[in-house]
Amino acid sequence: MKYAIAALAALITAGTYAQTVQQVTIGDNFDYGLTYSLPKTKIEIKVTAHCTKVVAGEFAPYAEKYLGLKDVAQEDQTRWEIKQIQLKGVAQADNDRTYHIYFTDKGALPTFYLTDDRCLCAINQKPELPSTSPDTPKTSNTQTTLKLKPSDVMTSDLLKAGSKAKQAELCAEEIFSLRESRSDLIRGEADNVPNDGKQLQLMLDNLTAQEEALLSLFVGTTTESEVERTFDYIPTEEVSRELVFRLSRELGFVEKDDLAGAPYYVGVSVIEDNTMSEMDANARKKLEKGIAYCVPGKARVTLYNAKETLAEGDIPMAQFGHVEMLPQGQFTNKKRPCSALFVPSTGAIKLFEQTEAQ
Repeated sequence: MKYAIAALAALITAGTYAQTVQQVTIGDNFDYGLTYSLPKTKIEIKVTAHCTKVVAGEFAPYAEKYLGLKDVAQEDQTRWEIKQIQLKGVAQADNDRTYHIYFTDKGALPTFYLTDDRCLCAINQKPELPSTSPDTPKTSNTQTTLKLKPSDVMTSDLLKAGSKAKQAELCAEEIFSLRESRSDLIRGEADNVPNDGKQLQLMLDNLTAQEEALLSLFVGTTTESEVERTFDYIPTEEVSRELVFRLSRELGFVEKDDLAGAPYYVGVSVIEDNTMSEMDANARKKLEKGIAYCVPGKARVTLYNAKETLAEGDIPMAQFGHVEMLPQGQFTNKKRPCSALFVPSTGAIKLFEQTEAQ
């Protein structure tokens, strides 16, 4: 079974930045220069695990004998399983692709937008930022279900019983009595059937809550929860089997060296290699006079365990691409300055426009 992933189209069209963005206007206080970085692409693996905990009932051994219930848990159980996996490419500053560019006051001075780790995300155009407004709380019309503990409804005869088996027998008899009382109310055959529908419902709910409390002594109680963990992996080359995390059926997420957990691996296969051989001196000098951006490659990322592939997707990656240059004069033209937006996870050009100066 394959779980949900962040698909290629979503990665290409994404226009928001997980980090904060600072506006930098070239001027005297920056000595007409700017230092910025291009990103390398980090694979963010978000895993949601579901945990089911069963606490066996005190009278579990008697569930079939007195209530006809089979397959009742006889001891406490904990079960962890993967519910969802998401793969996404996110940005991390690449120290090997850090550049410094100078401007003069002869042309228009461009405005840059950098992330908090100084990755270039836009020029002369404010990038789209995630909304900071709080989420609207969800409302629900669902009424609260009445919950009782077994101790709230145990009869004195049950508590005085001399053996566990006798207690279980009396408890089962009380359960059948509650069911009969509820059935009589529903059919209108009880001695005191209320005329008010709301009052009748309250009585039925109370009988149901009493039955569930006593029934839990046989079938036990089950609680469910979810835990979300995020694992990061930065590929520098193709890999077929890199351990990402371990999950134990009984313990949940455990350390990588804990053999109690089953291993989950990531594989990275380059399907579009846009790397180039190292630039010569002239090319490097030309690059220093322009504004660098990335032409990314693409890799197929697969997350799997010993049994099956759980998630896979094709993700653009900066480290499997090469650097190109935009002439800085395009952004300093006083009459028709250009603006550019870059893909956050790769540093590729997302939008390039030339507009009339205001």
